[in-house]
Amino acid sequence: MKFPKGKGFDLAGGLSITVALDDYTLIGTYLGGVGDRHHDDPPPIHVDVQVNEEAEFILLQLSCCLKVDHKTELPVGTIIAINVQQILFIGPGVACEEDR
Repeated sequence: MKFPKGKGFDLAGGLSITVALDDYTLIGTYLGGVGDRHHDDPPPIHVDVQVNEEAEFILLQLSCCLKVDHKTELPVGTIIAINVQQILFIGPGVACEEDR
């Protein structure tokens, strides 16, 4: 599945978005798709798991902490790759739970 263009997914880099997945809701800054080239020498991306080469990912820099389980928390500023096939919907960024 390609990330659909012209169907509500035309996101500009730097946009604050909310991404809903099955288990988590992520809030952060959209940085672009993995493989998008915004400058000549992109930083290397290291992936610890095998990934289907046809899978498409977007990069999101968290603006709210994400509690994965009782031991693991991803702090604000963490950059994560999200498989677009796992996205239920994308909406505008909202305030973090701790800010409300």
